[in-house]
Amino acid sequence: MKIIAHRGARAEEPENTLRAVRKAFECGVDAVEIDVRFSKDREIVVIHDDTLERTTNGIGKVGEKTLEQLRTLDAGKGEKVPRLREVLLLAENLGLELVIELKEENMEELIVDEVKEAKMEKSVIISSFYHASMHKIKELAPRIKTGVIISSLPVFPVKIAIDASANVIFPKYPRLNAEFVVEASKKGIEIYPWAINTREDLAKALELGVDGVVTDDPCKLKLFMEKMEKSNKECVMK
Repeated sequence: MKIIAHRGARAEEPENTLRAVRKAFECGVDAVEIDVRFSKDREIVVIHDDTLERTTNGIGKVGEKTLEQLRTLDAGKGEKVPRLREVLLLAENLGLELVIELKEENMEELIVDEVKEAKMEKSVIISSFYHASMHKIKELAPRIKTGVIISSLPVFPVKIAIDASANVIFPKYPRLNAEFVVEASKKGIEIYPWAINTREDLAKALELGVDGVVTDDPCKLKLFMEKMEKSNKECVMK
């Protein structure tokens, strides 16, 4: 089962920074999830909020600042707001998969261009709450995996993914049940719930048979998983 670090190792490092990505790699995760937006001059930058105050020492809206202005800010511990291409390069060098969440619409073509330029088509999942954007991504680049994010459990969640031509569903935990997971599996759709941060939630996710989990504390969750795997092996040996 894959462990995906939500905004990097954000429990220990500033979220959505190169430092957070490196720390997640050190913890042994399989993939890192990041969020992307446009700057004023339509450069793709890695930041979650549409405003700067929570994660940087800046003030105002991300979309009202140029890349040059954003790069002068401190995103925590001296880190800068990264460009997408920087994170793609780092992930490639580290051998990490990358989940790229689109926080805005109309980013599809530029996102695909940057992923292709980095030769990371087989190592990324592009995801969003904007499900129509995922359909467009698939039209532009059929080889790139896409995922729909859902914060509530609709009546037909698997149909939503199929309609968006998505390969993955990212449902908010605990809005998850065995019937949903089984149905998705039959359709070849992977399930990665978010955010799984405790031993109890991890055990439940494993029991349900999900393909992976998204976590805010990847280092801790990796330890939980290793201990659970060791315990299971000891039980089998007995």
